[in-house]
Amino acid sequence: MRVALATTLMPGRDHVGPLEQAQAEVTVVRRAEDLAELLAAARSGLVDAVLVAGDLSALARGFVDEVREAPRPVAVVAMGEVRAERERVRTLGVPCLSADADPLALAAAVQSAVRARLTGARPELGSETPPADPPAPAPGTPDGGDPEAVRVAAVRDREGTPRLPEPNPVRVDALAASEVDALFTEETSPVAAADEAGPASPEAAGADAVTASPADTAPEDGAEGGPERGRTGRTVAVWGPTGAPGRTTVAVNLAAESAVAGLRTLLVDLDTYGPSVGVHLGLTEETAGLARAVHRAERGSVTREDLVDAAVRVRVAGGDLDVLTGLTRPDRWPEVRPGALREVLQAARDGWDRVVLDLGFCVEEDEELSFDVPAPQRNGATLAGLAAADRVLVVGGADAVAMPRLLRAVEALPAGVEPDRVRVVVNRVRPQASGVAPQAQVAGVWERYGPPIPLVAQLPWDPGAADRALLGGQVLAEAAPGSALRAAVLELARLDPAVAARTQNAGRGRRPAVRGLRRRLAPWSAPSPRTP
Repeated sequence: MRVALATTLMPGRDHVGPLEQAQAEVTVVRRAEDLAELLAAARSGLVDAVLVAGDLSALARGFVDEVREAPRPVAVVAMGEVRAERERVRTLGVPCLSADADPLALAAAVQSAVRARLTGARPELGSETPPADPPAPAPGTPDGGDPEAVRVAAVRDREGTPRLPEPNPVRVDALAASEVDALFTEETSPVAAADEAGPASPEAAGADAVTASPADTAPEDGAEGGPERGRTGRTVAVWGPTGAPGRTTVAVNLAAESAVAGLRTLLVDLDTYGPSVGVHLGLTEETAGLARAVHRAERGSVTREDLVDAAVRVRVAGGDLDVLTGLTRPDRWPEVRPGALREVLQAARDGWDRVVLDLGFCVEEDEELSFDVPAPQRNGATLAGLAAADRVLVVGGADAVAMPRLLRAVEALPAGVEPDRVRVVVNRVRPQASGVAPQAQVAGVWERYGPPIPLVAQLPWDPGAADRALLGGQVLAEAAPGSALRAAVLELARLDPAVAARTQNAGRGRRPAVRGLRRRLAPWSAPSPRTP
């Protein structure tokens, strides 16, 4: 398999000469000074693979994603001197070898990566895992009759740690495809082995948000702490058209109701135009938690612990809510790259019972109209959130301007957002804007002009409760627990069977005690007779 390769150079080392002298299938057609030149070579369509050699500190997920968006399939391979950097690069899905790797092993790795890129398979990443200890020598023999074990034990990398032996020095052009793939076997790739094994249980693979039954989300009888730990969480995206229809208010209070119900909940501010989740929750010393999480995902794999470190824990109405605050300035949007954000959202799904996303209004993808090459996407965060969501709540207003915007916005959702994942919420319903019987008016307009998507909630116009919560940096459950707006948001949250089961059970247990308390206090609350 002939491969055209572009590579960077390593100071003090020559890997190009030995590579071309050892075999004839992999040809270096471009020597680049930095990653920008490698990316240009990948976009030119003249190479089949790019090799990042030497310093790997600048190799991040963004570069890998841009190479994969090249006009033709291009594989990415790396080689470096620092073992920690090699392990980090493998978490990005990039095969990585030691800087002193055998030229034939390097050629085999490049060919295997190109073959995987063309077929859509996962490339073999290699491994730094030390081999198992060799068996004890048999009595009377110096090496136990196992020369291979002695050879493995004698191989050391530059850091002094044991590693697997390099493939046998045979010509790559004489190897069959199966033999090339065998140079990096499943046993030496824990990531590939995990993919081959598949998820350990149906819960680990996630549950469909549309067909999920109460048994999938509600806690078991007598269990505390919510759904089974380790279960993939449900992601709800709150989106809506321009005009400030109340997306953040709905997202913040929906997440708060889930946290109050006892579910581990993460609220993520993905609005790259006007992030305001921190203001709604009274976070005066706001930091860009989202940017911290995305930067971590750019450098390698991201875990729940990484997100916990980047998030802020807020106490709301007796529940704990984790918050990834938005960008401190809207002009920082280039930091939120969709590829890294997808990793963050996947880690959030795996680490929390419920994930609520507050999205920006714009879903246009007009960058491709202005650039000949892939360009940064300001709306990439919103598009990634919509793609990752199990349920999309489209929030719109109830007046003569907001309703047409809502109708057009639902029709403008990206093609990848299936209608069965979408639900509509109309906010600020009031007779002054919709006429007599406003809820019936809104329902009638939606039924007549709207697409076949359910209208699941109509939130009343309650500026007193909303303003009191915003002024105090509180959620409705704290600032106005008895308001009509909070009651409507709670009913919206109860569409989640887990929240419904928890809140209904808690309510049945509290009401008799409250009524009894009122009866006992009645004589004390009666007005005292006037004294002459």
